[in-house]
Amino acid sequence: MASCGTKEEDVFQTLEVLHEGGRLLGVDPRQRFLVFTADDGSGTYAKSLPKGGDTRVSDPAEGVFLAEDGDSVLLWGPRNGEQRRTLWLWRPGSKAGIAFSTRAGTDAVHDRSLSYAAFTESDAGTTSLRVMDAATCTAKACRLRTLLQVPGDTLLLQAGGTTVLASDATQAWLIDVPSGAVSPLGTTAGPSLLLGEGSHYSVFDRAGHLQVFDTATRTLQWERSWAEETARKDWTVLSALMTDATTVVLNLQEPPPPPPAFPTKRNVVTCDATACRSLSDLYSSCWYGQGRTDLLRCSGPSRCSTWSGCEYQYAYYDATARHLTTTVSDGLGLPDIAISEDLTQSVSLSRGKSTDTLSWRSPAGYRQVDALGAVNMELFTLLPGAERLVFAQKLTRSNGGSETRVATWDGVTLKDLLALPGVPTTDATYPPVVRDSPLSLYVTVRGPSSVNIVRIRL
Repeated sequence: MASCGTKEEDVFQTLEVLHEGGRLLGVDPRQRFLVFTADDGSGTYAKSLPKGGDTRVSDPAEGVFLAEDGDSVLLWGPRNGEQRRTLWLWRPGSKAGIAFSTRAGTDAVHDRSLSYAAFTESDAGTTSLRVMDAATCTAKACRLRTLLQVPGDTLLLQAGGTTVLASDATQAWLIDVPSGAVSPLGTTAGPSLLLGEGSHYSVFDRAGHLQVFDTATRTLQWERSWAEETARKDWTVLSALMTDATTVVLNLQEPPPPPPAFPTKRNVVTCDATACRSLSDLYSSCWYGQGRTDLLRCSGPSRCSTWSGCEYQYAYYDATARHLTTTVSDGLGLPDIAISEDLTQSVSLSRGKSTDTLSWRSPAGYRQVDALGAVNMELFTLLPGAERLVFAQKLTRSNGGSETRVATWDGVTLKDLLALPGVPTTDATYPPVVRDSPLSLYVTVRGPSSVNIVRIRL
């Protein structure tokens, strides 16, 4: 067996199986409870920590959002045949979640405190924007407000604080949730955007110019003629996003060529108050990295082979589009990277023919180490403070068998910690969760006979 960095009795003090036959959905910020979905399809449950019982919260949920104080939880079910889903609100201590919609058409949007949830419902050719106010939603009555109704069945929602931006193919509306006030933004010629915290929004006017406004005052902050500035006349904006620095990123596609050809070339343009510029000819699209609005992840094929497919290059940028680091896939799967909260440090993985190599980039310099086994990227994260990388790796025993073990690397010392009772799940819907005070890692692992939730004290 591969050597372990702790004694056997220490392992049992460090790793605990919290539930057998369940997949982790979320953990309370104060570690009072966790939410999981049962693998047998019986429903979604909340488990009191450290050793409390299980409370059935709802039917099987696809995902959850925990309020920043942990005092309420939003759950959503999978889409049915009509592309509708059920939404629930649950509060710790209550017997069950409150189903406040059974026909939500869009994913619910909300603020960090979960004071509300906004979503759409469609009926008879009309789409309505509904709002659930958490403060007045009880098991006896959960009245919904209708703040906007538009013809058709397409209404996209974005939330920033207590502001919601609603848009369809040609129009946009800015909505103040507490008051219910709706402000039409007029006809738009491209995707409208709302900054994550709601301080700014952007629209494309009828001429296609990109305009960024202050949400509170509705005053124009800057305007750019992106197509003219970047020589991309007649290019189509496929999608767009706005970073925390109010940098707007446009994913573009070339204008249609003469038949029978079809447009294939794509490009990324970034705009701020000073200019619009092409990010790089290497990348065909960008999106938020790891769900963070201060981090961009851009991708594009670097080389392709008839036999092995394409190798893709992934570049990471901060909110101002400043380059941070680059990784390359092996053509078989998507690479990922662990990045510190302040974006100053990152750890990436490169796979060789026989060895996986970890690379740590920081202001202090560049460091590398070879892992002892094959690294499992489903558990690969920097702990708070970026002091250590925690990851899983598959090691071979002396008898020829194998096991998955947890290891840490602080940039200097590579330390093997303990064995996992299975392999970290490959279902990205249920990622590992790190919580502080005490520092703990919660992860779903697939064992020989069941899927289990474990907690590792670090």
